[in-house]
Amino acid sequence: MAHKKMKGRLLGKGCSVKKSLKQARRECQVKEKGKKLKKAQPGEEAATPKAESKGTAAAASEGPRLTKKEQKAKAMMEKQHRALYSEKERILLVGEGNFSFARALCRHLGSGAGVYATCFDDEATLAKKYTDAEECRKEVEDKYGGTTLMGVDATRLHSVKEFKGAFHKIIWNFPHIGSGETDLDKSAEEHRLLLAKFFKSAAKCLNKESRGSAIHVALKTGEPYKSWKVVQMARGAAPLDLGNALPFATGAWEGYAHRRTIGFKTALSKDDSEELAKGANIYVFVRRPEEADEA
Repeated sequence: MAHKKMKGRLLGKGCSVKKSLKQARRECQVKEKGKKLKKAQPGEEAATPKAESKGTAAAASEGPRLTKKEQKAKAMMEKQHRALYSEKERILLVGEGNFSFARALCRHLGSGAGVYATCFDDEATLAKKYTDAEECRKEVEDKYGGTTLMGVDATRLHSVKEFKGAFHKIIWNFPHIGSGETDLDKSAEEHRLLLAKFFKSAAKCLNKESRGSAIHVALKTGEPYKSWKVVQMARGAAPLDLGNALPFATGAWEGYAHRRTIGFKTALSKDDSEELAKGANIYVFVRRPEEADEA
């Protein structure tokens, strides 16, 4: 199904499993722990303590091996996550940092014709915060034919004429204000308000002719994110209900690297998606039955 490009001037340029990946890793144990080093063959040098130490460090860096059962659970999580999206859909990504998820999504779909990836930052700020953003955007646009836009406010999506009623899926992975508020209660209130405004605006941009239209929000598990009350915010701000919740499987997305709102800072950030190792979920919000019936 070919996607028609939106007309008009756009902003900017350019069934969950029981065990999460975190639990699976916790249960893993290195099976060959305690194995004796092989004896050196005649004519060969015995392994030196230095070499032995190197080998041990390398093995440790690879992490514990998954059992077949754990590998199957991990593969199932990744399959479920990828199955949320189709190349036949028009998909809006908001709050992208370095655009690595947009790139990974295009790689998975094999096309970016229906992918519109946006970020809040302007071009100069984006380049300063995420040095890899330009490379990701280039691949999304030049290789896959996707669209990347900057200066898009996730709480004002409906103000973009071309966005209203246009999308089958609207995705915001790991929303965060990045204000630096240290008072947890105040911070939680700020994020609840942010989510409420987003849901209210995003709901107006869903394609009402499609029963499968949904809004996806990914959040880390535990506090302070639990206090943001994402489900209550969605239900209170728009005619939405929670349709499903499943683990966010980072391994499902080739090249995806989670980034903080403040940008990538060596002292505060971690490479790839290490910060999601403790667990994260995707909340899938769908229009209420009465709203879908009216479409």
